[in-house]
Amino acid sequence: MKSMKKVLFVLSVFCTVFLISAAAEIPVNAAELFDPVYYAAAYPDVAAAVGTDADALLNHYLLYGKNEGRLPNASAEPGAEIEVFNEENLNQTKGFEPVPMEKLANLSSLRKKATDGELAQAYNAALAVATPLAGLPREEQLIGIAKSLRAMVDSGMLYSMSSPHYNDPYGYFILHTASCAGCTRATGLCLNILGIPYEHVNENQYSHQWCRVNVNGTYWICDAYGLYCGPEPAPYTHPYLQ
Repeated sequence: MKSMKKVLFVLSVFCTVFLISAAAEIPVNAAELFDPVYYAAAYPDVAAAVGTDADALLNHYLLYGKNEGRLPNASAEPGAEIEVFNEENLNQTKGFEPVPMEKLANLSSLRKKATDGELAQAYNAALAVATPLAGLPREEQLIGIAKSLRAMVDSGMLYSMSSPHYNDPYGYFILHTASCAGCTRATGLCLNILGIPYEHVNENQYSHQWCRVNVNGTYWICDAYGLYCGPEPAPYTHPYLQ
């Protein structure tokens, strides 16, 4: 963690990464309900934070704006729901049974100091990320998680190594303040909900942390904070931290 500020600055300026370059298109039915031009004009604070890209604005609404009572278009009710599933997503998620919170494989690690109620809030937020990815190939699931969690960073996540819950999913999903440890556990929560085992690299160490996942015999890094989601170049080696 001690070199992350420098690393993230370098990456954000110079790197075109699989995770960032694979931006998803807005589903047609969501685009019909969400007006990015209106949203940017009505909420200049949001536009100043995330820019005027339609995907970024929609991500902000889905992650934060809806709960804050913002309007997705000029004629909508505050906090209006926007369905972002297309027909293919619905077919893939039919029959999806998420792993219950009490049966998460990494429950002890994920909890840290969160209460049951706080962890339940984080679980519900992670469930919203994980559900549309059910039924996809493992690689696409990891990329989808990383993209969603990176969107939260780009929408105004605060970096901290001292704030309450900075290192757990509650801090990441609910308080929007976290370190790479919090990002790793938020990622791990999404993975566990999908039934995907992972290893928390450098857990509880003063060093950058990420999720290591076996994808059909090849180990992948899933690291939204570190701007990388893909195969590791060597065991336990992050391509941007060598």
